[in-house]
Amino acid sequence: MDQTRSTLLMRVRDPADAVAWGEFVTLYEPMLTAYLRHRGLGPEDTRDVVQDVFARLVKSLPEFELERRRGRFRTWLWQVCRSALVDWARRRRRQARAEDAWLRRLSETPPPDQDDSDPEWGNLHRRRVLAFALERVRARSRPATWACFERHLLQGRPTAEVAGELGLSTNAVAVNGSRILDRVRKFCAEYLEELADGPEPLPRRP
Repeated sequence: MDQTRSTLLMRVRDPADAVAWGEFVTLYEPMLTAYLRHRGLGPEDTRDVVQDVFARLVKSLPEFELERRRGRFRTWLWQVCRSALVDWARRRRRQARAEDAWLRRLSETPPPDQDDSDPEWGNLHRRRVLAFALERVRARSRPATWACFERHLLQGRPTAEVAGELGLSTNAVAVNGSRILDRVRKFCAEYLEELADGPEPLPRRP
């Protein structure tokens, strides 16, 4: 697939042209999916990155000019895809660091009746309790409120950046994120207590 028909590129520059966008997505979504899966992403992460690529294209294509002397469209599309992939990897690293920090804090106060089981098993158990608590809280939260927590506290992004994306004030982002954190801590404490894993050794609000 060396190039995209210029007529299609001209048509998708109009975001309101649903037919053109449908054709464009049908043409490129399988290729983007295959590329990202080949790079090791799972199905859910692949869908997220592909959606990010198309979101970027919606913003960029109205101003895009195809100059064949400077390169092919497929090269530019790859650059957009690569940029989305890099941003996804950065978000994953930030989230992994945040979760690891949480796990370290979870481990700071061992239960008084700690057994002799494999430490790795205990780590996996605490990680699963945390993941389960996050799932439960997310299901019971408004999308915008959860997004404040996920982007600011889990991903470690600045409140101003998150506020700009969500159309909220920086204070609202901080308050919403703190509110969700309190709920997560409460759920974790309940699950650990029910499973006789000790008191609430959870991270405090940043």
